[in-house]
Amino acid sequence: MNAALPLSGLRVLDSADEKGELCGRLLADLGADVVRVEPPGGAGSRRLPPFHSDTSLYFAVRNTNKRSIVVDLDDQDGREQLLGLLSEADVWIESNRPGSLAAMGLEPAELVERFSGLVITSITDFGATGPYRDFEGTDAVLTALSWMLFKAGVPDRPPVLPPGALAYDIAGITAAFATLTAHRHQQRTGRGQWVDLSVMESVAQTTDWALAGQSTTGGPPPQSEIRDGAGPLYPIVPCADGWVRPSVVTVAEWRKMRAWLGEPAQVQDERYDTTGGRIVDYHDVIRPLYEEHFRDRKMIEASEDGQQRRIPITPLLRPADVLTAPQYESLGSFAEIELEPGVTGRVASGFFLVDGERVGVRQPPPPIGAADDDGPLWEPRDRTTATRSGDPADAPYAGLRVLDFGIAGAGPEVARLLAEYGADVIRVESPQRPDLFRQLGGPSGISAVFASSSRSKRSFGANFTDPEAVRLVLELVKTADLVVENLPPGTMDRWGLGWGAIHAANPDAVLFSSQTMGTTGPWKDWRGYGANTQPVGGLTYLWSFPDSDEPVASNVAFPDHVVGRLGAVAAAAYLIGRERTAAGTAVDTGKHIEIVQAEVCLNVLADLFLEESLAPGTVGPRGNRSDRGAPWGVYQCSGDQHWCVITCRSDDEWRSLVECMGSPAWATDPALTTEAGRRARHDEVDDGITGWTSERTDTEVMHALQAAGVPAGRMMYVSEQPSDPHLRDRGYISQIEQPGLGPMLLDGPGFRSSGIPGPITTAAPYLGEHTRDIAASDLHLSAEDIARLTHSGALHQNPQPTKEA
Repeated sequence: MNAALPLSGLRVLDSADEKGELCGRLLADLGADVVRVEPPGGAGSRRLPPFHSDTSLYFAVRNTNKRSIVVDLDDQDGREQLLGLLSEADVWIESNRPGSLAAMGLEPAELVERFSGLVITSITDFGATGPYRDFEGTDAVLTALSWMLFKAGVPDRPPVLPPGALAYDIAGITAAFATLTAHRHQQRTGRGQWVDLSVMESVAQTTDWALAGQSTTGGPPPQSEIRDGAGPLYPIVPCADGWVRPSVVTVAEWRKMRAWLGEPAQVQDERYDTTGGRIVDYHDVIRPLYEEHFRDRKMIEASEDGQQRRIPITPLLRPADVLTAPQYESLGSFAEIELEPGVTGRVASGFFLVDGERVGVRQPPPPIGAADDDGPLWEPRDRTTATRSGDPADAPYAGLRVLDFGIAGAGPEVARLLAEYGADVIRVESPQRPDLFRQLGGPSGISAVFASSSRSKRSFGANFTDPEAVRLVLELVKTADLVVENLPPGTMDRWGLGWGAIHAANPDAVLFSSQTMGTTGPWKDWRGYGANTQPVGGLTYLWSFPDSDEPVASNVAFPDHVVGRLGAVAAAAYLIGRERTAAGTAVDTGKHIEIVQAEVCLNVLADLFLEESLAPGTVGPRGNRSDRGAPWGVYQCSGDQHWCVITCRSDDEWRSLVECMGSPAWATDPALTTEAGRRARHDEVDDGITGWTSERTDTEVMHALQAAGVPAGRMMYVSEQPSDPHLRDRGYISQIEQPGLGPMLLDGPGFRSSGIPGPITTAAPYLGEHTRDIAASDLHLSAEDIARLTHSGALHQNPQPTKEA
């Protein structure tokens, strides 16, 4: 155990199996002692593909840095053993079906009353309540129901499932934040906490900002138009040795691209300065210019050239390219790991850099029960909670202050999550350099995407080029616990607000930074949107069909929201670490945490890159097929662009599917009774299933199959979320009155807790809306000084009327 890490001394029992296993891994990366609790024979995820020899790479990459013990919960002695361990643990992560623990005398709500020092995090597909509670789920089913699937593909082909286990890993990341939030609340109140985390809701809140956007614009575009993963703004363009993905969103980016194209006459009309004008004429006018321009250029050289022109463009890397990319070599993005004696492979080394050092993989995954013979897991310790007198009604992060310099999605999402649970978050922003999301809001500076990621915050306006303004911002830094930024590399330093200045002003402050490619290495100055991060991280190439002429891209806002949750995990850990002691030594306080956005792709696809390193050339796009079972796919239902995911993990589930379809002759062929037989004739099986689903609505298919115990989920559109009975029952969607926009729907939390007050949701601020209040109350400036600084332009106070509280 590394005593310098913030969660050193935190005791975690981890029973999560397949879904959410990344939760325990993240806590272990940050120093917690995580003990994998496995049944006799080992966890089920040890038998999940991909494999090398008999070793599950799925299990391996999600269980590094953990220990392992065997506990048989089907046996009374095993249940008593677990209760003894829970009496000493701080956290128990589990993923049993809702209600199954209660049947064994292990009801979570009762256990946290019995053990007041314990947080239990239950990760289930749909949560502990609601109409879908007992549905069967798989990663693919959750991708469909969380409206991620409809963002991937093109209208003339089925939607395409993401590679890896994206839904379950996003849930694991959200669970880590939920667990630390509950632990912080428990530490302040002395009361145990039960966290109910829904995979469906966790993934839904990370797909993009469309729920907020559609609720303020009067409804969705036609479904056949919105299911276009690449689109004119983020196209995939062929080049000499692969593909590149230029993102041309702003007028400045368009003009730079137009100059790079050689200022062709056919795109000089002013209408091309507008997003709408470029979209309308993209296929007929702009696309041919792109194809000619990139035809003879190699993807990395073209990307380097475009990036020098400050155009967001990245190469579409294949797995082998990722493993040898100079940027990842420079960052140390991969580490060698021993899977079994004599067999080593390359695994993504972790999500976090702290003070320039990797905080991630330290030891390989444990053999089954490797810690069984080590004696007591933990030394006895005092669990007295009598001195913890915090009010349970207080939010977990109440009393913390966060300064948010973030732009667009990734940085602001970190701060937003902390604000929802009590932190005082102040956006520190300049009218001379407004956030892109503010620019989308026109004169008011309030767009739906901005309001979604900057809800529950205040705003302080300052001119970062004015020395007096910078001095005042550094005074504000002295009051902060956390500073958040995701600006282009070097921006904060040029303003005099870099890590050195922040640390000098406040040695206890934690700085969180996140850039597309990091702050060191040959590609450190590259910029881009989520659509640019996915290609260079290897995700775009794999999220496609194997027979496509070019990759079929997604338009999911990945990894923006996921970076936000990872940043909140790391920030929470280091803020908790300031209040903990480990091995008798106080944990260091002021730290600089970094997340390289492209490395998020590497880490959530870690098992696939590990497989490629062990067997070069074997990893590629799988489309809607899976080694997890057969049949496995996305099937057309009645109506325009309505689909349902159906997944069979076993022969029993196949038999149930056949019975549900009425046992048609083709499906009762004895050759299809085994997975191998179905896989050999997968196209034929898919056609047969489609013949049945196409005569039924997506909802009818889902409910019929779920009633038969077959994992199935309709492809939900964002416009369908507000009426979904499960989301309505769980109160997932909230509505606020947003000044500048009016009524607006917002995604809810991915988790609920037995003790934590619900998220604090208030309207997003106008730029500089709270400047005067903060200058007076926190910087102790007189009214005269505030007026002088506002008049000089050093500070900015928005002229809009202040919202009512």
